[in-house]
Amino acid sequence: IATDADVDGMHIRLLLITFFLQFFPELIKQGHLHILQTPLFRVRNKKETRYCYSDEERRKAIEDLSPKPEITRFKGLGEISPDEFQHFIGKNIRLDPVIIPKGMTIKELLRFYMGKNTPDRQEFIIENLKVEQDEPDALTA
Repeated sequence: IATDADVDGMHIRLLLITFFLQFFPELIKQGHLHILQTPLFRVRNKKETRYCYSDEERRKAIEDLSPKPEITRFKGLGEISPDEFQHFIGKNIRLDPVIIPKGMTIKELLRFYMGKNTPDRQEFIIENLKVEQDEPDALTA
């Protein structure tokens, strides 16, 4: 699943994950559904281009490519050209698996994602725009 790295993109991700939970739960259980991380920034000078997925990576790239690198903030997938897209879906692809938390049923997940708990779901979306890979019991979103 590839969506913009903002609140709207997160909402679309949750809708797509809900679709797979409802109609293709075995794909998730077998580890076949992933979230594609897309870069937030491109930092480049005349010799090198780096794609950055966090502010920390951006700061490091600016430092390394000084004195005056060009910095581009990607606001969405539509701003990334097909030629650039190939640079981060190849050997360096960053994928986060969608994982069902231990002890939680698909029915419980669907109740959370599609229930009448809009404030809780909105808070979840905002707080989980970026989930670290080393949280194995979290539903990566």
